[in-house]
Amino acid sequence: MVDGPKYPAGTLQTEDGVQKLKEYFKWFVETHKDSQNPGHIAGHALTLKSKVWSTSIFQNLSLVSHSASPPHPRATFRLTVQPIHDNGTGNLHGGCTATIFDICTTFPQYMTSRPGFWQHGGVSRTLNVTYLRPVPIGTTVDVECEVVHVGRRLSSLRGVMRTATTDGTKGPILAVCDHGKVNTDPPAQKL
Repeated sequence: MVDGPKYPAGTLQTEDGVQKLKEYFKWFVETHKDSQNPGHIAGHALTLKSKVWSTSIFQNLSLVSHSASPPHPRATFRLTVQPIHDNGTGNLHGGCTATIFDICTTFPQYMTSRPGFWQHGGVSRTLNVTYLRPVPIGTTVDVECEVVHVGRRLSSLRGVMRTATTDGTKGPILAVCDHGKVNTDPPAQKL
């Protein structure tokens, strides 16, 4: 049996959803900095391509905005598409797009976590991505993510990838996703 992830100390004790998000985000970025061990997430094996993608995504991902306000916590991330993300035609690979959505849409869910309730982030049940426009290498994108619903066992998350802008307007939508997750936390101890 593989040991579970070693999450940042104190994260689960705080009630502040935004603080949880920031701590988890910082921990994941630090975890993926090691280029000698790309994509290693707490003992979980990933395919070579997704390992490289995960590492390069975390190395280039930044948190732009966040809100823990119920009923739909949300966060926006920014990423510049790197040459490693290429699909062979100079655009973002569809599988890499799905990996970006998988990573980014999970983060806002951490704002709802507490001991015995989504503290480990769960695992993907479904990840439906609709590709609307090609994303050329070098493009900076914003990934807007929101928690649609979090129940005891299942959650529903949504993501929109769009061209980032610096003037405060919203760029064109490039891809969208619906992400369903299932909770894998061990049963909470009864008080």
